[in-house]
Amino acid sequence: MASNTETQHKRNWIERNYSTRRGFARTLWHQSIYYFGGYRDYLNIDWGSVKRLVFICKGNICRSAYSEAFAKALKIESISCGLDTIERAPANPDAIRIAMRRGISLTEHKTQPIMYLTLCKTDLLVVMEPWQALFLKQNLVREHQITLLGLWSKPIRPHIQDPFGASAEYFELCFNHIEDYVKKIANKIKQ
Repeated sequence: MASNTETQHKRNWIERNYSTRRGFARTLWHQSIYYFGGYRDYLNIDWGSVKRLVFICKGNICRSAYSEAFAKALKIESISCGLDTIERAPANPDAIRIAMRRGISLTEHKTQPIMYLTLCKTDLLVVMEPWQALFLKQNLVREHQITLLGLWSKPIRPHIQDPFGASAEYFELCFNHIEDYVKKIANKIKQ
């Protein structure tokens, strides 16, 4: 039987690396799907046709907002939106604070529902979780290039757990991963 200390260490490790037990389980599940070829289609990108990155998550207050701001810092045309958000809400206060420590400002960010965004054929839709990619495939009128952000660097994370409500440590880790993935995508666009 595990001691209370061991149990707490495991809990702390999960919170630091995956935010929640559910995040840990989702990450493992989607990594296994990836390793069995389940997300292969999201790697087939015509990089020469990409003119703008559209970062998409659920609320557009943490992950996609940070991805957009970081891509813009790399001089990559980008925008972000949410699948389930209200219009013109600010970024999450924790995201603003942690991004500021990293030299990225989210203070002017305002949420945008995807339905208010005009998508172009030259956009690459970059989502944080597989369900978001599936939602877009099923609900967009026109076909677009779609990818999972977490497929573009190591470690492969087809599911990037939402840091909303998580510890500062997980926010930092999440933003570290986002930066790595966005840099790799930016390099592919610039080539």
